[in-house]
Amino acid sequence: ALSSCSKIGAKKIAEALKVNTSLITIYLSDNNIGDEGAKAIAEALNVNTSLTDIDLSDNNMGEEGKRVLREARAANGCRVIY
Repeated sequence: ALSSCSKIGAKKIAEALKVNTSLITIYLSDNNIGDEGAKAIAEALNVNTSLTDIDLSDNNMGEEGKRVLREARAANGCRVIY
């Protein structure tokens, strides 16, 4: 995992994931992305078609962040660990 990339780093990663066509698994655990970072990642998951697994465990997400990730997971079938 990246070392404490925070919500700003999560937003940059989310932008890259939107155009990704080859990455299938990404581990972003323990990076303190919070709800704001989770929302950015969820938005990326809504358009990304290649990612099958993403680990977002231990990221200080609240219920709002987890909710948007659940919705994104339902939309694209990616396995999200949080």
